[in-house]
Amino acid sequence: MPADEVLRPGRDGATVDLVFESGGGSWPAAALLVVRALAMLLAVGFAFLPAGILVVAVAVIVGATLVGAVTVCGALWAAAVLLLWPFLAVAEVRSVRRVQFTPAGAPTELRFVRGARAGAWAPISGLRRIQLAESVEEPYEGDPAPAVRTLAVTVVTTTGGEGPRSAPKGTDADALQRALEDLLGPAGVAVVRRTERRTRRKPSAPSGGGWVYGGSGSANSGGGFSGGG
Repeated sequence: MPADEVLRPGRDGATVDLVFESGGGSWPAAALLVVRALAMLLAVGFAFLPAGILVVAVAVIVGATLVGAVTVCGALWAAAVLLLWPFLAVAEVRSVRRVQFTPAGAPTELRFVRGARAGAWAPISGLRRIQLAESVEEPYEGDPAPAVRTLAVTVVTTTGGEGPRSAPKGTDADALQRALEDLLGPAGVAVVRRTERRTRRKPSAPSGGGWVYGGSGSANSGGGFSGGG
């Protein structure tokens, strides 16, 4: 993803936004995030449907009725959704969607925009540094798949900061670093980048063991007794 889609002008043109996720900053947006959290949790719950079927089957085998087993499993699944959903919803609402810098040309202030609301503006002097942590998984020799890159961004302030947050998939780390340095360098804010590389593990070759029908023993299977008379 081009850097100008991650670090881009705000809607009103008065800010430059470091965008982790679109949306956020208002209660209507927060309501949508709460609904999204419920949809995500339901999707995860349905992913465990095969395990639930297995539990029902085992319960029936040991003596429970089918209706009773299904009812109990369904009740436990619903209870888990109801208990976990508020925590996931709160996390969605409180998570940082973007960081805004103003004025756009030479920032003197910044604020964090969360799912539910935008925070108060703070002096840029409270921003210590921005850390870019890049992870590169290189293909092994002969691997046709390309390298996989991920990028995490941490905004460090005098009060603790936010992050690490994952940058959108495909973000150009070099271009983003240069853009952040151009924007924040005049204010004395450092942009620190760390890159870790590792080689993708080569899958082990399948074992060649197993019983094969035929062979020398079966080659002579057509023989028998020959009698003389």
